[in-house]
Amino acid sequence: MTWHLNSDRFYTRHPEPDVGPGGTYYGIADLRDADLRRSLAVHEAGHAVLAFACGIPVVEICLSGDLGKGMGSGPAAWVQWGGSWSVSCARYFAMCAAGERSQDRWMQEEGLWTPERAWVVERTAGTDRQKVAEALQDLGMTLHYGHTPDAGMDYATVTAAADAALHHLWDRVLSVAAALDDHGHLTGRQAARHARLTHVAVDCDDAPYSLTAVKEQYRDAEAASRRAATVREAA
Repeated sequence: MTWHLNSDRFYTRHPEPDVGPGGTYYGIADLRDADLRRSLAVHEAGHAVLAFACGIPVVEICLSGDLGKGMGSGPAAWVQWGGSWSVSCARYFAMCAAGERSQDRWMQEEGLWTPERAWVVERTAGTDRQKVAEALQDLGMTLHYGHTPDAGMDYATVTAAADAALHHLWDRVLSVAAALDDHGHLTGRQAARHARLTHVAVDCDDAPYSLTAVKEQYRDAEAASRRAATVREAA
């Protein structure tokens, strides 16, 4: 595949649109609010479902009420991880890329996909990609685009792994996304129930969320994590 170098040195699968000064991601995507909301829900559901499948605990999933459009608004949506955990690099990297890849796939299935919208999805998932780059840096490696030198990794390899994992879990991603779209917020336990996957060390029920209770329930998982390889060691 071909990677395109953007004007700010960021690589994307799709070329940077020529929108001129003052263009915004929301303006380029040009989605109805309902479609934007569902696409963001799918993005976060992709992260969460792969997290469950990989053994990464999820505390909550949220959609911002203004979808990140407000003046000085924070993130449009997010997943909050909880407790201590340890998984292989390959699984962690796939989980990081799963949001972007889920959103892109959903747009294709809904007939909403355009190169410009796909580009926006890539750009707004930049922090997810940065997590992969930072983890690689901790391992003495670097993230690349279109080639894999010694002590490096091609991001296309990461997204391919995410696509393969999502293929087997796609119905669960859509289930979590629909619930998140409906409610705007799901606890980790609620999300796990909709995904029909086991939430790490937390019962899948609707008990009121309590950080203290969650930490207590993570105790055994944390002890196991200390015995397991860390992300650094797993590489």
